[in-house]
Amino acid sequence: MRRAQSRARRQVQLPPDSGSAVAALAERFSLPLDAMSGWEIARNITRHGYTVFDPGLREYAMGLAVEAVLERAAALCGPLRASTRTVAEVLREPHAGDFDVERTLENTVGKEFPERDDWMVERREERRQQIVLMMDTSLSMAGPNLAVAAVAAAVMALKLHPQDLALVAFESKAECLKRLEEPDPPEELVRRMLDQPCAGYTNIEAALELGAAELERGRNPRRAGLLITDGVDTSGGDPLKAAPRFSRLYVMLTEDYKMNPELCYEMARAGGGDVFRVASFDDLPRRMLDVANIVLR
Repeated sequence: MRRAQSRARRQVQLPPDSGSAVAALAERFSLPLDAMSGWEIARNITRHGYTVFDPGLREYAMGLAVEAVLERAAALCGPLRASTRTVAEVLREPHAGDFDVERTLENTVGKEFPERDDWMVERREERRQQIVLMMDTSLSMAGPNLAVAAVAAAVMALKLHPQDLALVAFESKAECLKRLEEPDPPEELVRRMLDQPCAGYTNIEAALELGAAELERGRNPRRAGLLITDGVDTSGGDPLKAAPRFSRLYVMLTEDYKMNPELCYEMARAGGGDVFRVASFDDLPRRMLDVANIVLR
C-alpha cells in the first residue's frame, strides 16, 4: 500500500489572526514580510537565537514548516509505486494470480492425470524492507541545513511504510526519534526533526550503535542502515567498531572542504554496503531519492 501525496501533507490550522502571526514570525526571523513562506520558516525555526517562545505561535510556525517540507519531498517523489517481485506458487484459489503455463507444463510432463499441486500461478508481491536512517543534528546543522535534511528524510519516509522506517538523530549523543514498527506518518517524522535542538559535536559511533540496535529489532530479513555524514567524527569512539553490526550499511557522503571520505568508505566496507556521494548539501533530497530507488529495489 502506498500513501497518496495529499495524505502526506499535514493540514495547518490557521489562528484567528494569521496575518499577525506571520508578521510576528517575520520579525522574529528578521525577514521581510513578503518573503515569508512555510519553507523560510523551516529554514529558520532551528537557527540559534531565533527560537519562537510563544507556544501557540510556535505550533502555527511548525505546522507551516512541516507542510512546506512535505510538499518539497512529495514533488521530488512524484507518483509513489511500490517495489515488487514475482512470486510463483501453487494455485489455491481462483483468480489468485496469473496462470503460469510454463511451470504448469513442467509439472505435468509424463503424467496421465495432473495433480492439484501441478497448477501454478504467478503474482506480484510488494518487496518491503526496513531502514534505519541516521542523520547528523550537531551544531553545524542548525537552520537551513536541518530543513534540507528534513526534506531528505521525508523522501525516504514517503517511499516506505511508516512501520518500516526508523530515524536516529545524532550529535554528541544519539537519540531515536522514530522506531521501527511505529505507525507515525511522514509529517510526524518531519515535525520531530524540526523540533530537534541542534547542538553538540558529531559522534558517528553513537549513531551506528543505536542504529544497529534499532535495526536488530526488525523482523524483516531485508533491512539496512543509511548514514548521512561528511565523515568528520569529532566525538565518541571509533565508528569502525560499530559498522560490522550491520548486514548492509550505506553511507551518503556529503562532500565539503573538511570531509573525510576515507572513513566513509571504510565504514561502508565494514558494514557490507556502499558509499553514495552527495555533491552539495542542497542536493541531498534529490540524491536521497536516487539512493532509495537503488536500496529499496
